[in-house]
Amino acid sequence: MRTKRSRYFRYITLIAVLIFAITIYLFQHYQPAIEATVLIDRQSDMTVEEKLGFKKALVITPEGVDESVGWIIYPGGKVDYRAYAVLGYQLAQKSGQRVIIVSFPFHLAVLDINAGKAWMDNYENTDQWYVIGHSLGGVMGAQMAKSQEKVIGIGFLAAYPSSDFSDSDIRMISIRGSSDKILNLAAFADAQDKFSPYTEFYVISGGNHSQFGSYGFQKDDGMATVTKENQIKTVVDFLVLWGSEK
Repeated sequence: MRTKRSRYFRYITLIAVLIFAITIYLFQHYQPAIEATVLIDRQSDMTVEEKLGFKKALVITPEGVDESVGWIIYPGGKVDYRAYAVLGYQLAQKSGQRVIIVSFPFHLAVLDINAGKAWMDNYENTDQWYVIGHSLGGVMGAQMAKSQEKVIGIGFLAAYPSSDFSDSDIRMISIRGSSDKILNLAAFADAQDKFSPYTEFYVISGGNHSQFGSYGFQKDDGMATVTKENQIKTVVDFLVLWGSEK
């Protein structure tokens, strides 16, 4: 009897520890850096937080917006969506098009893969969309975009597709940093045959994983030799040029 009781308590203890660990993991995430929150506050006339049911997003609409094309950004895993405000704001300003930075439950795109579709459907006047994702957001964003006829391009920031696009004519762009220590380069190499034949590949010299957003230094990442400002500017320049070639 004592053995069964002690075994029962061991199981209960193990379950409690697992629940505690999962809870800690779900509620821990990277917060937006000060430059992102300040930008949101100062650009309140252009950058607004909108809600669509229970879904939230930063919707950045530049003056004189080109309604025909829009951009959806899927944040990296465990990163607050507001951390991409600087990237999104610059992209909206330079492209002249609306940029929507999507949020996810517990900051994990895998828990609501189709969140971007809901926002695309919310803007009926926009017939064409680019879906851009950072890290895990790139994988999930591509998975969502694959079945959406309105998506004309998919961008991977330190990411790669898990689905096969090798027979697709959709345009893609891949941007990664040479100092990135988070991106699994072996997996990235293995995924090369999953990219669309119409993919442009770029490597930012000295760029790392963390500096695609504004949330500080991500654990285990490599040290960048370019500033965060220059890395984001370079990413935006690549995206705007790529987007203008449609």
